[in-house]
Amino acid sequence: MKKISMFAMCMFAGLVASAQANVVKEAEHMIKASSPNYEEALKVLQPALTNPETEGLEMPWYLSGKANYGIYDNAYIQESLGTPLNNEQKLAAGKATLEGYHAYMKALENGQKLNEKGKPVGKKTKEILKTLGGSSAQLRNAGVFLYDAQDYPAAYDVWELYVNLPGNPALGKNAPAADPDDLLGQIVFYQALAKYFVSDYAKSLEKVQRARELGIENVNLYRVGMDAAGRLNDTITMLEFAQAGCDKFGNEDFSFIGQLINDKLATKNYTAGRELIERALTTTPDSNAVMRSQLYDALGYVYEQEEDMDKASENFQKAIDIDPSAAKPYFDLGRIIYNRAIKLDEEGSVTGSRNEEVVPDLIKAAELFEKAYSIDENSMNQIPGILYRLYYRLGPGYEDKTELWKNM
Repeated sequence: MKKISMFAMCMFAGLVASAQANVVKEAEHMIKASSPNYEEALKVLQPALTNPETEGLEMPWYLSGKANYGIYDNAYIQESLGTPLNNEQKLAAGKATLEGYHAYMKALENGQKLNEKGKPVGKKTKEILKTLGGSSAQLRNAGVFLYDAQDYPAAYDVWELYVNLPGNPALGKNAPAADPDDLLGQIVFYQALAKYFVSDYAKSLEKVQRARELGIENVNLYRVGMDAAGRLNDTITMLEFAQAGCDKFGNEDFSFIGQLINDKLATKNYTAGRELIERALTTTPDSNAVMRSQLYDALGYVYEQEEDMDKASENFQKAIDIDPSAAKPYFDLGRIIYNRAIKLDEEGSVTGSRNEEVVPDLIKAAELFEKAYSIDENSMNQIPGILYRLYYRLGPGYEDKTELWKNM
């Protein structure tokens, strides 16, 4: 094997370095063109970002940042001029912003290296600092693009850059002032939603708390905070959000008082549960039929736990009368009647004679179950199995119904 001369090796290294330098120059020309093709420039530039000869330089990363920010700018202009972006375009613009920011930060890092005279080698530092310092709105909007396209992790990351931009030590005096609390808080709340949608409940709860500190008070903040805390088994925080949500939005959303009621039921403090509901009924106007129906349904459930089935049935019926379009009260009333019929039937099986109330009760329960299922098949998906067993219990004359619900 012939020896490779040191001269040849040095010559080869020089050729590689020259090739990467040409790549950088080509990308620079493409970006500076009157109609720049940022996407193509990034493809051309890619080898220079990974080659040891050039990855430690300022210029390749500066150009990457400029091209990526250019992709965002084009998308933003298109949207501003009334041509909506599709999800693919939103993803591209949002991710380009994220990559552009990190490319600019890498260029700053490389530009801090000192030359033989002990001075920083960076020639684009001032421009990069000015660009990053003025990018608050861009980072906000890029996050919205990604959120709309349902790339929640990337949306969160871009917004995290936005939130931390004013305190970024690398920007020095170029760091922008923080946006007003209401705007900043809204973005932090969107971060909470982004984390909630990917089941990162700990981070979601952290951001909910921060958004709340910044003055955000919308009903969804309390819903997300309550649910995220519940999923983390943080009962104290969950109930705190439930109580605060109930105090602020009690007539808008049953979930808050519902959670408080569940807490009372879990400790068998039925009196406190009833008091909660009755207090809410006094402050909920008749015009809010949905909420009043839910409250009466909850009151019926409390009475059921106390084994007062007459009052339970009475309140379930009130819930139906107030809002006939709600499925749950039909189901709950049907369940009370069905359970009573089964108990009577089992007692009759011991004595050898069926109680005369059994069949009418089973038929009434069936009507209520079928009504509930017709209103909401999705949340009432247990009903077909119940109806199959109910009609099977009714026996002769109900074979068709038994077969129908068996196959549902």
